[in-house]
Amino acid sequence: MKSVSTMRLNEYPSTPLYNIKAVVQATGISPSTLRAWERRYRVCQPQRTESGYRLYSDRDIAMIRWLKAQVDAGMAISQAVSWLDSLAEEASGLENVTLPGLNGSPLRAAQTPAQTRLDVRNSGALVRGVVNALLRFDEQQAEAILTEAFGLYPLEYVGEEIVTPALVEIGERWHKGEISVTMEHFATNYLSQRLAVLLRGAAGTQTGPLVWVACAPSELHEVGALLLVIYLRRAGHRVHYMGKDIPVEDFVQETQRARPAMVLLSASMPDVIPELATLTASLARIEPQPPLVGYGGRVFREHPELRDSITGMYMGDTAYEAVENTNERLRMGPHRTE
Repeated sequence: MKSVSTMRLNEYPSTPLYNIKAVVQATGISPSTLRAWERRYRVCQPQRTESGYRLYSDRDIAMIRWLKAQVDAGMAISQAVSWLDSLAEEASGLENVTLPGLNGSPLRAAQTPAQTRLDVRNSGALVRGVVNALLRFDEQQAEAILTEAFGLYPLEYVGEEIVTPALVEIGERWHKGEISVTMEHFATNYLSQRLAVLLRGAAGTQTGPLVWVACAPSELHEVGALLLVIYLRRAGHRVHYMGKDIPVEDFVQETQRARPAMVLLSASMPDVIPELATLTASLARIEPQPPLVGYGGRVFREHPELRDSITGMYMGDTAYEAVENTNERLRMGPHRTE
């Protein structure tokens, strides 16, 4: 057969992002066929989440598309896999393979990597859809889009690549005067309520070091904090969410009484920084052993110089980074488990 197009597998990201539903949508292959190919021919080796779900990469999807194109053109799957094996042997490894297209059945995967992302809606399209729906006060449409997103991607990916960018765009539009305060409040409250539902379903654990997560004093935007609590619980931590706009003196007293191992604080606006600085300094003076203190949020990403005024550790630019840093700090100790 004449080769009319090529693609290199190493041009495709190998990060596992997509569940089997997304692969089915992108390739047209049935779940039962895909599992049979994996079982009999080890077509790809998807990674699994802690819950046991398969996650596939763009590279996996490119290879599945190629194999399916060969089968659709009349080749037996065993022959297609043998051809792939021979190509891998010649290229000294599967990741270096250049896969030829077939005359009469050009592959979408033979285009550039930017064009070969899933033919389902990508994160950018989903962000635009959520934002537009919320600014029209169309809660039903926003819910449908988020349901689609959670069905296609892991929760952490939805949080970092869809929910957070949607909030940023809405906030920027408000600052520019493009949308009203009412629109901004509606959108933010909807996303907060949506995450609160997920939070109730993320039980976490009842053992191990206790982590408190809260918004800074006077801070009313809680989506970042909610995402962090959900991620931490899914990572197996014992976490209490203490809410938004926490009062400094009362919070310090309760921290001294309950003695969490770690306190994580979220801030999004510059005007909350003075009270947050007071709070973190007070937490650091708790005797006989203060909790570990971490902080993060949009304001520290946009104004890194403000980090110098806060006592504690900057936890990273995203909630997902904060989880990794929490894991590391709690391993280092000291911490309590009562």
